[in-house]
Amino acid sequence: MDLDVEFDFCCAHDLPNYEGICRRLHGHHYRMLISITGRPDAHTGMIMDFEDLRQIVTERVLDLVDHRYLNEIPGLENPTAENMIVLFWNRLKESLPGLREIRLWETPAYSVTYRGD
Repeated sequence: MDLDVEFDFCCAHDLPNYEGICRRLHGHHYRMLISITGRPDAHTGMIMDFEDLRQIVTERVLDLVDHRYLNEIPGLENPTAENMIVLFWNRLKESLPGLREIRLWETPAYSVTYRGD
């Protein structure tokens, strides 16, 4: 069974290794889905408390990127959606047993999905 929680955050970046318009400073309103898999606990009936998941993601990811200039964050000097999602996975995998997938929308039409290595 999967448990999913969505998050929204805003930030700015530029893509220094890209030769298109996104090389210039710009911002996005990102949407992110965190999915964990597991079996509901026999006592609580839950895989995980939604609010516990929200707190972990806020502390490990959102506090790092929300309303920030991504290029200044170590490990995100080239902050493509693909590089962002791998960094998020690495920051969450130890705190979220059963982490199955992260999906990150840069726009309503464009997203990347990561399921670990």
